Parts: sequence; C-alpha cells; structure tokens
Amino acid sequence: MLIRAFRSDDLAQILQLWEQTSAADAGGAGLEIEQAVRLLSDERAIVLVAESDGRLVGAALAAGSPVSAWIHRLSLLPGRPDEQAIVEGLLEELEARVAQAGIGTLAMVIGERERLAGYLRQRGYRSDDRRCFERELLPPTAPTGVLAELGGQVIGPGLWDELKGMEEAKEIIERRVILPLSESELAARHRVVPPRAIVLFGPPGTGKTTFAKGIASRLGWPFVEVLPAELAGEGAERQAKLLADAFGRILELASAVVFVDEVEDLAASRHEDRRVTPSITNEFLKQVPRLRGAPHHLLVCATNWVARLDPAFLRPGRFDYVLPVGPPNADARRPIWRRYVEEITDEPVDLEGLVRASELFTPADIEFAARKAAQRAFEREHFEGSGHRARTDDFLAAIEDTKPTLTAEMVSSFDDDTNRFARF
Repeated sequence: MLIRAFRSDDLAQILQLWEQTSAADAGGAGLEIEQAVRLLSDERAIVLVAESDGRLVGAALAAGSPVSAWIHRLSLLPGRPDEQAIVEGLLEELEARVAQAGIGTLAMVIGERERLAGYLRQRGYRSDDRRCFERELLPPTAPTGVLAELGGQVIGPGLWDELKGMEEAKEIIERRVILPLSESELAARHRVVPPRAIVLFGPPGTGKTTFAKGIASRLGWPFVEVLPAELAGEGAERQAKLLADAFGRILELASAVVFVDEVEDLAASRHEDRRVTPSITNEFLKQVPRLRGAPHHLLVCATNWVARLDPAFLRPGRFDYVLPVGPPNADARRPIWRRYVEEITDEPVDLEGLVRASELFTPADIEFAARKAAQRAFEREHFEGSGHRARTDDFLAAIEDTKPTLTAEMVSSFDDDTNRFARF
C-alpha cells in the first residue's frame, strides 16, 4: 500500500470512493461531495490517498489555519480487511505534513464511526464529547517517508529573518515570490499568479542556496535538493530516468521548495561543455511544466553563470522571475559583520573599519574571517594566558589573511548580467 499526495488524475477515482461512503460515514462533520471537490483546489488543503494495486482504497482531506487543521473527510473503500492499516497510514502521513507546515493541532469530527474513534484514540487523539477528536502535534525533528527518501529536510522557522544584509535581494524575493505564495487568497483577489519557478543568479558565495532554504523556511515547505552532478556518472538513458523518477517522487509531497544548484550543468548553451548529456537536459525541460502544475511546489534554480544558460531555458513560460543575488555592498556587509562580532566578542570593535577592509568579501568570506578572528583569540589565551576576547586587530588580521572569493572583474560581470538577464 502506498500513501501519497493527491494528483489531478486521481479525481475520477476519489469521486467514486466518496460516492461509496456517505458524508456522515466519512468524518469531517458531514462534508458533502460538492464541498469536498471545491476544497480540493484550496491552497490550504492537504489531500492524501492510499493506493493499492493501482486502485485508491482510502483518502484524507484536511485544511486549516496557522494554528490548527481539521480533517474534513476521511474515506475508506468498504470491506477492506486492512482498514486499520489504511487509516493509520493516512493519519501518520497527514500528521507529518501538518506538523511540517508549522500547525500545532489536528482535529476531526467523526459522527457515528466507532471503529474510527478507536483508531484515533490509539494514535493519541483526545475527545471530551466522543465526537470531536484532536491531537497536539510536535514540530518535526527529522524528515520521514518520501521526504526522507529524497534526502529532503524541514527548515526550521526563523532562517529567513536570520539572513542579515542582502536586503535588496531579500525584499525582491519577499515581494515577488513569498507573498503571492503565502497570501494566496489576496493574490487571487488581485489576479496575481503565484510564481512556480524562479532562477537565482550571482557570483559564488553570495548566498543563493541560503536564500532558497530561507524561502522554504518562510513558507513552511520542505526543502528538496536535486543535484545534477550526482547524475553525471550514469549512462544517458539512466540519467534521464533517474531525474524523471526524482521529480515524480517530489510531486508526491504535498508541498516543496525544489532546489537545483549549478543549473548550468543541465541547461547550458549548446556550444558549452556540460557534465550531463543533452538527453537529461531535455528530460529536465519536460519536468519543469510538471512541477509548475503543482500549486504547492516552487522550483528554485541557481547559477553562477547566467550568461551560459540557453536563452530558451530562461523564457517566461518556464521561469517567472530571474533574480540577481549579488555581492554585498558596504550597507549589506555592515549587518553581517555586526552579527558575527556580537556573537564572538564583547570587546569594542571598529565595525566600520571591518566593512571598509572587506570590500570584495561574500557573506561566506565574512563568516570565515570572523571565525578565524575568534580562533586567534582562543589560541592567544590558551598559549599566552591573555584573557581578552577578539578585538579589532584580530578581525583585521583575519581579513588580511583571507583571500576574497570575488574579484573586481566578477563584480563588473555580475552588474552586466543583471542589466541583461534580471527579470522581476
């Protein structure tokens, strides 16, 4: 038996299943089929099916607010000897997905279904009136099910707020990407179509991966990374099949931020060298519209070399936005330095001096230099007995000893790429 997310091609079977189970016998306070069908297209809905030998044998439909979620309909194919296993499988996956969305309570009204009441009690649901059951859900500590098989992760809340500096890129992503996805009803009122696929471009080390994870954190969606380099050692047909299989499994998730780094390996211009064959590029291009058809999935591709991408790959029909994530200027470096200085030391530090001395540093370079300054103070106290923590001279020495990732030529090239390719 397989528990997975509902797909549009399941509609006929799920309608047949609902017709075989009355509203009162399906839980959810008697939600009628017409109401359930309308809820299927709701952005807040979580819809799961239980499949056995290609046939739907169970389905669960839930939706909710940021605080609590309700199971509106839980239907089982009549006469199944494995009824308990179906219920437990649906509830287990539903609880995991609700918890991953940051919702703390899952509840259900069961009507007269005494057997279902027993299954709910076994899973820790509590009831004061024998009809309404609810369970407090703990935040997920590790991925499970399909997400675990894909090597995905649940990014804890708060990462977006921890992204210090880079405010210009952050504001663009917040306005163009996060708000339409998180405020779907308001977006629909204004006929704003939420983005389904975006490209982040910029020099190495500027935080594109961190931005992608921050989007997942901000939305409360699982984060799954697809690694083109891991496919390079396989044969051409095998590469394409592995990629198609990976995206098929991703679409079983109720929601996901799907991240593809170094996407130039998949979609470089035809005259460029590639790590993978054209067949996998073609397969990837087939998967983009599949993912765009999923309302709770966002494809985020990142590249250091946007000019190398095939122009057809970047067209609006495939990617909604092409967003620059550039090197931090002085205003961006200042809060990044402040974050690490305040973490590392309580000594007075010339913050402006550090900002001036680190002109071509990426956020990763700044962190590396700050940690090196902390190490310098640690070793001094260990070997020399000096008790003070890192000071300005420690940070400046660490900056002097750190080779910046960026060059003036790279910054100039990024500015040119922004003028040519940025679209938001």
